[in-house]
Amino acid sequence: MRIGLVVIRYGLDITGGAEFHCRMLAEQLSKKHEVTVLTTNIKFLDKPEMNFNEGLEPVNGIPVLRFVTNQSQEHSLALTEKESKISRKIRRLIHRLGLSKLIFSQFPIWKYKVESESKHLENHPFYSSTLLSYIKEFQDQFDKFIFFTYENPLTVFGSLIIPQKSILIPTAHMESMLFRSINTLVFSQVNHIAFNTESERKMCQDLFRSSLANNSIVGIGVNQIENKLTNIDLNEKFNIQAPYLLYCGRITAVKINNFMQYFLKLKKERKTDLQFVLTGERPAIVENHSDIIYTGFVSEEDKKLLMQKSLAIINPSLAESLSLLTLEALHLGKPVIGNRKCDVMVEHERKSGSVFCYDSFESFAAIIDYLQDPKTNFDTIKIKAQEYVHKHYNWDLVLSKFEEIFKES
Repeated sequence: MRIGLVVIRYGLDITGGAEFHCRMLAEQLSKKHEVTVLTTNIKFLDKPEMNFNEGLEPVNGIPVLRFVTNQSQEHSLALTEKESKISRKIRRLIHRLGLSKLIFSQFPIWKYKVESESKHLENHPFYSSTLLSYIKEFQDQFDKFIFFTYENPLTVFGSLIIPQKSILIPTAHMESMLFRSINTLVFSQVNHIAFNTESERKMCQDLFRSSLANNSIVGIGVNQIENKLTNIDLNEKFNIQAPYLLYCGRITAVKINNFMQYFLKLKKERKTDLQFVLTGERPAIVENHSDIIYTGFVSEEDKKLLMQKSLAIINPSLAESLSLLTLEALHLGKPVIGNRKCDVMVEHERKSGSVFCYDSFESFAAIIDYLQDPKTNFDTIKIKAQEYVHKHYNWDLVLSKFEEIFKES
């Protein structure tokens, strides 16, 4: 089949979860299908001088068509923001009052303020009228389109251009944007919704009720990682000494949450030699501490080595629909420490036996005590972790689910 994958950014050194998800799926699907990625030329939002070139570029053998974005004006974005908030505030209040079942069951489709929301999305930094025009003009050259992340303008407008050919991978979590009226159109009109987890699916069922399009839990496969340690000296290369906790990915306030404070409190109260290592682009505002180490971007080989030698992998984020970092860590047999306020991490904890969730400093400290206890059986943790990933997140299973979706008219 001829399949177009639509994502806001795409590249070998782009670390976002949905973007990496798209790249892995594109490379897997290309073994059987004719795959093209449709994306923007944006590499870094805050560094326009480093954008990709517009046009066709092969990336790991996958043809990638990059389109320029419209020039987003901050004042226009601010002007449309206020008007576009009204409907989602109403819908979110209904949800918070526990009235979703009563009201959303009776009125599953909302068109109130859709025009305002559309105008706001047209001012979004990733809005590309040329990319959307391409989808409209050349839709007959594709059998299916797979759209990544529900909230961006490429997904919203693109999927509504060709809903009968659209497969939505929403990567949704509980946030204000999920309550936009326009999402009731997207989530009801696409041909199929491929959820990552049970938690994500249940959340969307609660919000969109009977209007929710055909859907299934598909997830993603985890690429096989060779469990072979190299002799790289971590102290010499990164100034890292075991034991350490590791975070990989975007270093933002939403992703890191309050973990820095917990870690510093642990250092102060327990006098532990534990370090906290973060890979990825160092943010402008950081915690300066001798045992908090920012490596910057690292190669995949160094990332896997850092994961293998860590005490545990950290995922403090509340905003997860799956967490590829968690799956990669479990595939390596490593324990993962997650945030109990994130339903997806709680689901991984319940099913895997190798994810440990905290909801307070005390519970976080208790997890660290357990993992540093000489009596803790890490062999059992490793076996449970790898069995969980192999059972639920192997590529053969995931690709067979996509083949079933592709058969739908």
